Amino acid sequence: MSFVEMRQSQIERRKLAGEVKDRLSTFERDLGRALSSGSRLLGLLPEARQQANVSDIVGQEAINQFTASITFVSQAMQRAAGGHVELDGIRRELRIPETAGGDKIPLRLLSELGPELHEAIG
Repeated sequence: MSFVEMRQSQIERRKLAGEVKDRLSTFERDLGRALSSGSRLLGLLPEARQQANVSDIVGQEAINQFTASITFVSQAMQRAAGGHVELDGIRRELRIPETAGGDKIPLRLLSELGPELHEAIG
């Protein structure tokens, strides 16, 4: 493989890695939102039941189902974090630079800026 072909391959891998990172971030955010909204719903149900002046057993099965759903979302978040770690290993094997969030600044550069960065934001 020529130098030009190798460079084109490297550029393509970096582009694909960026796309994977963006979709992974969206997926992780969506799971977080699902956990947050499910938790808010679950927190509201006993209060709504009390305000409606109905028996404490009314809607209990629905509460149980939502509790199970939240548990599944939490487990999905844990699995997604594991997938994130696996992808990071692949990134290292392919020698694709690590970037922070969406700012595209390599993390090693952030650490090199350490004291200056802390002074600037702090």
